[in-house]
Amino acid sequence: MKSPVLAASAAIVSLATLGLGVAHAGGVTATLGATYYEVADGSDPDFNVFSTPNVLNGSTLGPNGLPVATASFGVNDVNPTTHEIEWWSPALDSNVVKTGTGTISLPYSSNMFPPNSTGTNDSSFFETAVFKGAFNLAGPGTVSFTLGSDDDSFIYVDGALIGQNPGVHAVTTVEFTSGTLAAGSHNIEVFYDDRQNVAASLSLSADSDITITPTVPEPATWAMMIIGVAGIGGALRRRNRLSPSAA
Repeated sequence: MKSPVLAASAAIVSLATLGLGVAHAGGVTATLGATYYEVADGSDPDFNVFSTPNVLNGSTLGPNGLPVATASFGVNDVNPTTHEIEWWSPALDSNVVKTGTGTISLPYSSNMFPPNSTGTNDSSFFETAVFKGAFNLAGPGTVSFTLGSDDDSFIYVDGALIGQNPGVHAVTTVEFTSGTLAAGSHNIEVFYDDRQNVAASLSLSADSDITITPTVPEPATWAMMIIGVAGIGGALRRRNRLSPSAA
């Protein structure tokens, strides 16, 4: 059973310095879209076991938008054709179930217990999650990170892996900096999973003048879009009924 005490003592995933040159404290606006999943304990061969996927820095996301492992990946849930790890895809892995979406604001901290990082403990399910956002650079520059996790975590910018903390392990921390990014808009994607039933922890923080906005609409946003489309359709149908028939 996952221990809240162990989880509370686990160190934090810190997504620390996003920006150009020296980071500037204060005035940070950072929001990421979140999608949460659950994997049942005992149903998946990659969960509650010790293994480390081999994902190369600089490699790109696969055709389904998932991290790609090399031939010596060391895990089972890898698509045989695309070599993508499937821990975040109900469409590719029947053991994975999507449980919710939303947004998180940085700084963010959670024990990452299901459902949707709101639970205090769970011995029946493991949680995985994907966080997505976008930011702009006024000029060419680099993006620096401090990343720690329990368990796997991967950070992609514009679909390319720039840093990772893979494997089933107690929390560890790494620091890294991207290559030079061009001025303009960039996407960031953070993949997280808890694969062992002792502790789970994730926090994200940013210290930068840039603004990160979510790239996954919240459920409320989708609802408004659906209502808007339905309203447009209704208006068109009413107008068609009132209009004279075409000859």
